[in-house]
Amino acid sequence: MPEVRLRHAPAGPVLESEALRLAVRLDEGIFSLTRADSRDEVIRNAWTGVALADGVSLASRGAGFDVERVEPVEDAHGRGRALTLHRRTAAGEPHLALTLTLYEEQPFAVLQSRLANTTGRPLRVQAFHVLQAGPLPHAQAGDWRFYKHGWQSFSPTITVSADDDDIPPFPPIVDPATRPQGQGLISDLVAALAEPASGQTITAGFVSAADQFSQVWLDREDAALTAASYADGVELAAAAELSSERVAVDITSNPMSALLRYGDALAREMGAVSWAHIVTGWCSWYHYFGQVSEDDILANLERLVELRDGLPLEYVQVDDGFQAGIGDWLTANEKFPHGMAWLAGRIHERGFKAGLWLAPFLAGARSRLFADHPDWVVRDEAGGPVVAIQNWEQLCYALDCTRPEVIDWLEHVFRTVTDDWGYDYVKIDFIYAAAVEGVRRDAGATRAQAYRRGLEAIRRAVGGRFVLGCGAPIGPSIGLVNGMRIGPDVAPFWHPQARLGRRISLSLPAAANALRSAITRFWRHNRLWLNDPDCLLLRDSETALTP
Repeated sequence: MPEVRLRHAPAGPVLESEALRLAVRLDEGIFSLTRADSRDEVIRNAWTGVALADGVSLASRGAGFDVERVEPVEDAHGRGRALTLHRRTAAGEPHLALTLTLYEEQPFAVLQSRLANTTGRPLRVQAFHVLQAGPLPHAQAGDWRFYKHGWQSFSPTITVSADDDDIPPFPPIVDPATRPQGQGLISDLVAALAEPASGQTITAGFVSAADQFSQVWLDREDAALTAASYADGVELAAAAELSSERVAVDITSNPMSALLRYGDALAREMGAVSWAHIVTGWCSWYHYFGQVSEDDILANLERLVELRDGLPLEYVQVDDGFQAGIGDWLTANEKFPHGMAWLAGRIHERGFKAGLWLAPFLAGARSRLFADHPDWVVRDEAGGPVVAIQNWEQLCYALDCTRPEVIDWLEHVFRTVTDDWGYDYVKIDFIYAAAVEGVRRDAGATRAQAYRRGLEAIRRAVGGRFVLGCGAPIGPSIGLVNGMRIGPDVAPFWHPQARLGRRISLSLPAAANALRSAITRFWRHNRLWLNDPDCLLLRDSETALTP
């Protein structure tokens, strides 16, 4: 039976599993990670740190570590041993600790930082730099390939050379505003760094994601890697504690297996929910777009009945175009004169399950929702409403999901849609809106926590029905959606129509962009949820696609 062993070297404790060796140099406040079958340090001169909102930063490197405790652990990843170190603290400083865990039957290490406010006054915590390491072996950054993972459904996920310029976010909502200074590459939630000549791969990915957004940075000038967990400046009261998310570090010669292993670990820790089978259906969007009508749905419903033997679909989904306004989901417009409950009944009568699209975290500037409840939206520092997107020929604002009345409203909307109207499936779109930066009623909530509160309200309301996330931040969605859009909209053309430059336009609707994300985000499927690569377009007209 494999075990995790602890031994004491002159410089400090050494923790060893079947796969990894973790060596600490207490007086320097650093540690290294090495494959157990090698003497070469892959992660070396590593340390932990925290950035406070007032600009003060604390780091273990240079300050030194002391051993706080060593203890056996048993969690979602199995049994192992955890070593907790604390930074040697000067008078008046808060207490920073780092827990490093190795497992008996997992080849990765898991790291988590913790800050205890021992200063006697409140502190605002901006970010944990859970892992900072460098320089990496093979000093030339151009020798490495970097797997860059996007923040939300539409954000590009792509592998680039480590000496490439980073891909700029477009539009701004595709990436959080949290971006470190300096030259390098930024990946959200997880990154993999591979050296093709040797096959050496470092995969660093956060296996918890419910409370804080996270990123992995590669600083190409210093050949250094940082795994950051964002506390968003929340206040930490005197004597209170705050922990980072947990990051797994996997050192392997097989990057594909490392991504699959990471997906399994993330799913275990976050309690992922998938679905028993691959769902199939017809969606109104790519033919009718926002002009869809009740008559269009009924006509296609009859055609689907005729084709059922050769095309046995499960769902008929009404997409954008039924609602009176963005936010006014319970009022159908004049194109749906019989209402949405009546239409769900017709879909069921023809032997299909009914699906409905909503963008629940948006309030359009022209909506009745915003007119009646302008205080429900996230505000900027000047007090103005935060724009989540400009679409539907109007500004659309982000709902503040830390407000109890917003949570009550969300539950009412989705209970009406599912319990009263009878819809079996909901597609929730542009839901990154709940995670925009801004001022919320609960100043102690991070962006990730605010977003997840809204998503939890929807899940409570719909129960065990199928929920498809779209335009969704990846990490905090896990465990609450059954399916997830994994790329930009598909389109009846290969490349984006807007002339914005190839790298800027990777998030725009285009068949090539959708296909790229289906490939680069393969490892999520049937681990975190069912991957949704977007619709398959079957047509011989109104298309610019060529073989």
